[in-house]
This record gives sequence, C-alpha cells and structure tokens, in this order.
Amino acid sequence: MTKQPEVLKIVILYAILGCIWIYLSDSLLIWIVRDPLIIGQVAMFKGLFFILSTSCLLFFLISRLNTKLKRSTSELHKSESHLKTLIQAIPDLVWLKNKDGVYLSCNLEFERFFGAKQSEIIGKTDYDFVGKDLADFFREHDLKAVKAGRPTINEEWITFSDDGHHALLETIKTPVRNNNGELIGILGIGRDITARKQMEDELRESEDKFRLTFSFSPEAININRLEDGLYVDVNDGFSRITGFTRDDVIGKTSLELNIWADVNDRNVLAQGLKDKGFYENMETKFRRKDGKLITGLMSAKIITLKGVPHIISISRDISKRKQYERELLKMEKLESLGILAGGIAHDFNNILTGVTGNISLANMHLDATHKSSKPLAAAEKAALRAGELAQQLLTFARGGEPMKKIVSPRHIVEEALSLILHGSNVKEIVDIPDSIHAFKADEGQISQVFHNIIINATHAMPTGGTLTIIGRNETLNDHNKLSLTPGEYLRLIFADQGCGIPGDDITKIFDPYFTTKSTGNGLGLASAYSIITKHGGCINVSSVVGEGTTFTIYLPSLGETYSLDQVNALPLEHNTKIGNSVLVMDDDAIVREIAESMLKHLGYEVTTCVDGDEAVELYKQASKSDTPYYAVIMDLTIPGGLGGKQAAKKILEEFPKAFLIVSSGYSNDSVMSHYKDYGFIGAINKPYSINDFKTVLNSLPM
Repeated sequence: MTKQPEVLKIVILYAILGCIWIYLSDSLLIWIVRDPLIIGQVAMFKGLFFILSTSCLLFFLISRLNTKLKRSTSELHKSESHLKTLIQAIPDLVWLKNKDGVYLSCNLEFERFFGAKQSEIIGKTDYDFVGKDLADFFREHDLKAVKAGRPTINEEWITFSDDGHHALLETIKTPVRNNNGELIGILGIGRDITARKQMEDELRESEDKFRLTFSFSPEAININRLEDGLYVDVNDGFSRITGFTRDDVIGKTSLELNIWADVNDRNVLAQGLKDKGFYENMETKFRRKDGKLITGLMSAKIITLKGVPHIISISRDISKRKQYERELLKMEKLESLGILAGGIAHDFNNILTGVTGNISLANMHLDATHKSSKPLAAAEKAALRAGELAQQLLTFARGGEPMKKIVSPRHIVEEALSLILHGSNVKEIVDIPDSIHAFKADEGQISQVFHNIIINATHAMPTGGTLTIIGRNETLNDHNKLSLTPGEYLRLIFADQGCGIPGDDITKIFDPYFTTKSTGNGLGLASAYSIITKHGGCINVSSVVGEGTTFTIYLPSLGETYSLDQVNALPLEHNTKIGNSVLVMDDDAIVREIAESMLKHLGYEVTTCVDGDEAVELYKQASKSDTPYYAVIMDLTIPGGLGGKQAAKKILEEFPKAFLIVSSGYSNDSVMSHYKDYGFIGAINKPYSINDFKTVLNSLPM
C-alpha cells in the first residue's frame, strides 16, 4: 500500500522531465542549427545525455525510496514487537480466533489456561483443549458477539491447566472486520474477577447483615440527613419504641414530630457530632406518638451515604431501668432511714411501754365516773397515736420482718373501710370474690397499708366520690414485668375519683417524709411501700390529674381460699395460770417495773433481771427449786449484754421444754417474725398492755 504512491511519483516525475527535455532540446536545436547532419549528431549526443542524466536521477529516487522502505519496515517491526510485548504482559487472557473458531493468536496468560504454548494453540479450536460442554459455551458466546455486531460481555468459570486453580472470568468478545467490513475473526479478552466477585459477595452479605440488624434490632435505629435532619430511614425498633411508623417520619424532622422532650438535648447532640463526629450514651427523654415520655440512651455517628453526610442514631429505651434505679434508690433511702428509725423506735417504745402500761394500770383502779378517767383516756389516746408513729418508723427498720399469719384480704379491706369511711361522703365499691385466695401476712402491717391508701383517697375526694377496690387471683410467670418471683399472687386495686397526682410528685410519693398535705408526715405511703416489699410483693401507682389515682398491689398468695373461720381460728384460750412464776428480762428499768406490775395484776409471781446471763442463771436456779419459772419473757436486744436470742439458746440447751417468749421494741433480724425457728413459743411487741400479756400467756400449754 505504501510502495505504490512512491513508485507512481517516480514514474510521473520521470515522464514529465523526459517530455520537457525532448521538447525543449529539439526546439532549441532546430532554432540554432540548420544543418541536418549536425542536427543528427547533436540529437544522438542529446539522447545519450538524457539517458545518463535520467539514470542518475532514477538512482537517486530509487535509493531514497529504498531508505524510506527500510525505515518503515524497521518501525513496523518495532511496533509489532511492542504490541506483542504489551499483549503478552497483560494479566488478562487475550486471544484471537478466525470466524470459524480457529485460534490465530493468544498471550502468555491464555497459554496458562490451555496449558500449551502459542505455537501449539494456533490452528486449533476450543474442542482440542477443553470439554465439549465448555467448548460449546465458548462457541455460543462467540456467535452471540458476531450476531450482535458489537462487543458482548459474559461471565464464565474456568480451570487453569497449569496449576488447576479455578477462576471466574469476565469475558469481552468483539467481532473483528477488515476495511471492507468483512468478518475476519473474534477478539477475546478475559479478566479474572474472582477476587472482585468475592468482595462484592462479601459486601452484599455485609449489607444484608446490616439490613437484618437494622430491621430486626430491638433498639431504635434511625438515619437522618445531616444537612437538615430529615429522617431517611427508621427500623421496626424505632416504631415499636416511639409509636411512629416509617410513613409518619420519613421526610420529616424530629422537631416537626416534637420527639425531643427538651430541645436543648438535640442541640447538645448536634454540638457533640460537630466536635467529634460521634456522641455516645446520651441520656435524654423522648416523646412518643401518644405523648408519653420515655427515657432513652442514645449514641450517634456521622456516616456518608452516596457521598452525602448522614447521622445514624441508635437509641435504647431505658425507662424500666431508670424505674429500677429509682426503686433501688428508694430502697436505699428506706434502709438508711430504717437504721435511724430502728434506734429511735427501740428507745421510744420502751418509754411508751412505761406510759401506756401505767395508764392501763391506772384505769383499772378507777371507776369510769372518776374525774381522772377522761384525762387518762386522752393521755392513752395520745400515747397510742405516738405508738402508731413509732410503728411506722419500725417498718423501716433494717431486717425488720413482718410477723405473718394466714389472713383474709376481704376481711382486712372491709375492716379498714368501715373504720375510715364511716360517716364520710365517699362511697365504696368492693369487688373481691369469694374465690379470692388467702395470704400470709402481718395483719397489722397490711391493715396499715390499706388504711394509708384509703385515707389518701378520702383526702383526694373532699366533696365525695367513689373508691373502688378490686381483688383478683393472678399467676405470674418467670418473665413477668414486675420482676417478682413466679407463682400465685393476689392483686388488689384501689381506684379513686380524686384530684390525681401531678407528674412531678408521683415519682416521690413513696419517698420518706414527702407529703403534699399541710398536716401529713410523709410516712404513710413510704411505710406502705416498705411493708409490701418486705412481704415479697410490689406496689405501683398510676394517676391522671383531674380523674383519679389507682394503686395496684401484688402480694404472694397461698393459692387457695380460706374462710374467715379458718383464718381466725386460734388455739383455745386457757384460764390464767394464777400463781405461776414468770421471769422478765429487760435492760430498761421502766419496762421491768411496768411488766412486773401488769403480770402481778394478772396473778403471776414475777422476777425481773437486766440481761441474758442473769436470766440463764436465775432459770437454772429456779428449775432446781419447787417453783420453776412457768415462762420467761426476754428482751431481744440488750446493748452491751447477752440478748434474748443468745440467752434462749443457752436455756434450751439444758431445758428444751422451756416456755420462752421474745419481746422487742425493735428487731434487727427476723427473730420477731420467725420466733419459733429460734426456740421461742411466743412473741410480744412493745409497747404492750395487760391484754397483750394475757393473750400470749393464756395461749401457752398447761
């Protein structure tokens, strides 16, 4: 192609120069010479000169053409060498087939696939190197490229013959045509995409895992655009916790939805993200769709999605945890108060024992018409009120266990209602069926709880209203929301129609000394909380201002019903053992004196002592005499001395049938509620009266 123009140029140039030479030389010769002979000789010389000059010119032109041809050939060889080197160096598989599928060329990487040299591959087809199925696959895609008339792409798994490893190829097959548009072959380039495909699969798997985690996480996960805070996506956990559906929030901001209880918290979060790019464990309050406030623990981080900055936030509803923390703090407050209250109540009850005991004795010696009877009655009433306060304080005493017996919930409720609502304008509705289960409880303490709740209800309805009390049996499973031990429970609901409790106050109503009443002492509901907790139950409250308050109490039940006769069945009362000897041990002189006076009034012989060591010695001595002690009343706690529990153990070691009665104004362990476990036959609380002594002593065997 390149030689023809050069040769044509030489021929044309030669023809032009020859014509010019012949025409000019002949014309000039005829014009100068007239002699034909001379003209002939000159013409012969002219011809020889023309041949010589044109030969030199042809030599020059042909030499120049030959030089160009050599240079072009060298450059062509060099270009072919570069192209071959380039093709051989490509890590992809490169091959060229003719239109019949016969290989014309291939590179080194392709040689690895077939396990043969290029010279062994050229002139052969796929069927000479691979199985028929794979060869048919190759040929099918060759023809697809030819039919399409453009490059086509397909993926194919191959096995390299040189080392046996498998690879996934992305193959581009391009039909090759000559200048006339005729198909002369198919050029193929195959790239190993195994690693890329694996990365894509891993990325897809990672995305699937993220999507699953995002969708099914119990935590609230939301993605917001950083620029304007618009919600881009939320998961099911977000909808479950906040009550907002995806349709509710997508395309809106948290400010539009009024999700933040305190907008300043959002500003704190935004500043933290701006400073550090993330924010961890931010405790804040969110507003649900229904308006209810919940406490969330939120972490957020700035991420990039499709080149646009976004915020991904994960929030956990910790409302229950915060409630548990408040309950724990409440218990710690009660425990601290209990330590103080126990010490105060112990001494206070000893003093009250002297006061109430002397008033009780004085009343026995006076006629009802005596002018001192009324002041004494007033004094006794005041002392009893002081005793009630001391009893409430004792409820907080650390380790103070309730003295339980089988009780009827309906009986206690009805007693409390008759006492408190008598003469009031509050109507009661009691829905406690006969099938309600009995439970073991300290009747006095549970009565105190019911009294406190009912009194609060009457105060909340000064113009009248209805107090509804509902009792139901309930079985709690292992995963109950109240975190109570699974089993049978009694559920009691006290619902009034009063003024309700404001939200700021409802979290404090069980706190000691918290009260909204000008005449209240703040111990009523605090003691109720402590009593119910010590009985293995729980007490909850809900309230709507202007509509009323509902207290819900759960207490472990016996799982069966008891009639009132069964519940109140007591051992038959014996006649007073007149003349029997009783030993009283107490470190307080006033208590000893009043106990001695009361017991003597009941007809007993009385001996008193101040501590356990003396009591043990006196008991031993009396047991050897003709007048052994019929019973021993022992103070549980003797500061700096041997207390009732230790003294009882010593006496029972030698005299296992001894009648021992424990007495206390404050217990720092469970002896008072489980006195039989320590060998005692009865228990009596301070401050006590003549009737208390009479009841406990008359219950002893003959």
